[in-house]
Amino acid sequence: MRTLLLLALCVLLSCAHEESKLSVSIGPTSIPRGDAVGANDITVSNGLFAVAFAVDTAPPWGVARGGIVDISIIRDGKLDYDIASLADFMPNNWSSWPTTYQRVSIEKQTTDEVVVKTERDWGDVELKTLFHIKAADSRIQILTTMTNNGATTLDALLTGYVVWPDGGSLREKAVNISAGDDVTTGGWTAAYDESWALGLHAPFSDVVSQEGRDRYLAHDLAPGETRSFEAWLQIESDGSLAPMVQTEIEFGGLPFGRISGQVAGDDGAVVERPAVVVMKDGAPLFWGMGEEGRYEIDIPSGDFEIYATARAYGQSQSQRVSVSSGSKTTVDFDDVRPPGVVQIQVNDQQSGEPLDARVSIKEGQKPLIGFFGKDVYFTELNRVGEVVQSIAPGRYVFEISAAGGFTSKPQRLEVVVESSETKAKVVQIPVLATPHDEGWYNADMHHHSDVLDGFTEAEFVMRSELAAGVNITFLSDHDSVINNNEMRKLSKTRSVPFIPGTELSPSWAHFNAYPVDDGTSVDIDTGQSSVQEIFAEARRMGADIISVNHPNSEYGYFTSWRNDVVPGGYDDGFDLVEIELSEFGERNRKTLLRVWNMWNEGQKVYLAAGSDAHDVWTEVSGAARSYAYVDGDFSIEKFIAALQAGHSFASQGPLVFPEILFGSEVSQNIGEVLDLRYSVQAVSGLKSVKLIAQGSALEEREMSDEVTRVDVEFSVHPDVDTWYSLVVEDSNGKFAYTNPVWVSITN
Repeated sequence: MRTLLLLALCVLLSCAHEESKLSVSIGPTSIPRGDAVGANDITVSNGLFAVAFAVDTAPPWGVARGGIVDISIIRDGKLDYDIASLADFMPNNWSSWPTTYQRVSIEKQTTDEVVVKTERDWGDVELKTLFHIKAADSRIQILTTMTNNGATTLDALLTGYVVWPDGGSLREKAVNISAGDDVTTGGWTAAYDESWALGLHAPFSDVVSQEGRDRYLAHDLAPGETRSFEAWLQIESDGSLAPMVQTEIEFGGLPFGRISGQVAGDDGAVVERPAVVVMKDGAPLFWGMGEEGRYEIDIPSGDFEIYATARAYGQSQSQRVSVSSGSKTTVDFDDVRPPGVVQIQVNDQQSGEPLDARVSIKEGQKPLIGFFGKDVYFTELNRVGEVVQSIAPGRYVFEISAAGGFTSKPQRLEVVVESSETKAKVVQIPVLATPHDEGWYNADMHHHSDVLDGFTEAEFVMRSELAAGVNITFLSDHDSVINNNEMRKLSKTRSVPFIPGTELSPSWAHFNAYPVDDGTSVDIDTGQSSVQEIFAEARRMGADIISVNHPNSEYGYFTSWRNDVVPGGYDDGFDLVEIELSEFGERNRKTLLRVWNMWNEGQKVYLAAGSDAHDVWTEVSGAARSYAYVDGDFSIEKFIAALQAGHSFASQGPLVFPEILFGSEVSQNIGEVLDLRYSVQAVSGLKSVKLIAQGSALEEREMSDEVTRVDVEFSVHPDVDTWYSLVVEDSNGKFAYTNPVWVSITN
């Protein structure tokens, strides 16, 4: 009898465990495309999702081990692809180093709950984080204690949690549901796609950054002080944000009501997959998804406006709704307008040849929900110059850009699209400059795809770069080469040369390495490597060039060098230094001063430029780029050699064609005149041209905005070894920075 009872108990426990589907596995994760590959990595599954913790695996961006590096939705008992790069605690705004230990263990494991404990140090600070994962619960509770064991107060810390998705879209604004207003502190933020959503609930936070992916508390930490943090990571199986609001209602104990109804088009047809958007004072708060024309959403008590929409559909008229505790309200929509189609062909005005182009909506309905569509389109790869796009009916003003700002001006196109109508238009682009005809070829020397923090599939990297008018395609994902082969294949379909790269990314600096050899991959933990080891890895991978990326950002190499946090100490074993976008003017100013000082010391390190684009629908590929001179027939080898030799310039728009090639060495007798001649061009109009010598402006020529190309000559009388370069500004505040002409004086 006792044996039978024990057997029955075992069966019951087994059934309970099977029902909860809460399990733990040790080793490389089974999550498809997961990054956790270490022998001691931990994967926890609860029937709704699986998450993998980095125990042996090096997390991205040089972060210390112990956080979640993979998340997968479970559907019909099967794991979906990984949807996350990192979910973790940060002691001070991505500064997880210096650290001497990271211990990850299973603190608790029952049929109802698994608790994973991560212990780390951060300087004199002791950190302990507990991840509570419950059976069939879509939320992970995260609790962290932070203790300052040092003798010094830590001032102005930004401490909290980060949740970074793989792809999808971001709901950046923090929302205080109880007040129904968009605010800058408190509440929650989310990342989402059509088949998943990741919510970060961090009520302690008063700083939101990185488009909602980071939520911090600004605070000090005195010696001996311990501070506790609590957040929830919510993992849902579709792109509705209504479950995030339900969590806020539950945690806040808020009164709420329910609205439901049906959604149909103005043609009477049911809208199969509608979304109902909840707004307050005209600002969208969240949305709920429906099925087969029906929807149901819980909303906190208050007065709201709601409207219905769907992929490429027009928006319904908004309706006001008052919600009280326990209320149930029916709101139907029958005026959602079905899609139309816009077809745009972009051609060179002079030759009639089709042009790759970027088409963006400047006026008209822009989709709020990312997976319902974008407000930027790119011409097709196999039908050059053509865009065919389903779109909500209405009036639109499009901006059409084919290398806009560099070799042409963007054009505007006004179109009215009706439901079920195809509106076809042809746009002629006047091409005003052809640098490659003069031997100058360009590439965006810093670009990402959909790896880690990127949002762009390789195909759209290609389409976006071609629309920017580059002659060479380029890719440099963080510590990864996984999409280089796909980019190479795509480039071959258009007979465009491709440079494969990677961005080696410790937490204290980022370096582009290119071109890397086929079949090679990053084989070091950048988070625990010295700068010398990182440079050696770049060379091992075959890289001819190491470029210092965003050197004066908060985690840039020059910033970290000034703060004395570079492992191994400063090393000048790099080749190029990056010029960034025009909006980073102060950082670029610091970069120029540093590089000019290096030139004063005779160091032949040169300037390059890249956009650092991660999401081509919100960022512009090629907005900063390198132009290099290639004599005769083009080859990648010649282009790389030109960058190494400084036969190049970095540009955000203006073009510079020198008589004496940048990077050249000129011998000059004392007292002789040296004439420096340039042809300078900016399709938007020129503002000024400055001649720089030894890091100071020697002479400046101001231009009329109407002047787009002009020959400029400077006569100089060097009496010591020196160098000369140009800074060119166009009428839009975009710059070109040239590499130097070296002058040596002989008697």
